[in-house]
Amino acid sequence: MTEPPGVQNERTSLAWVRTALGLAACALLAGRLAIVRDEAWAVGAALASALLAVGVVGWSHARYLRAARRLEERRSVDFAVPALVLTVAVGTVGGLALLLILL
Repeated sequence: MTEPPGVQNERTSLAWVRTALGLAACALLAGRLAIVRDEAWAVGAALASALLAVGVVGWSHARYLRAARRLEERRSVDFAVPALVLTVAVGTVGGLALLLILL
């Protein structure tokens, strides 16, 4: 069974929105821990996570529109480098959040 064109693009966009929601949750957690533990670097982690969450939502929407245009034109939809950069950034923020919880 084949899917109609564009369904994969929508699923990918929704996955990035879920990632942004996870980053927003990390920002809230880091902010809460900054208040409870009075850690200055936790405030930075919370701000970085919140900014990354907003950036991911914006990039996801722009990527969705670009991919939809390319699918209509029957061109290749390859955005590997920005996705790799975002993946590394999200992994870094996740690692920092883990350190914040464990310390």
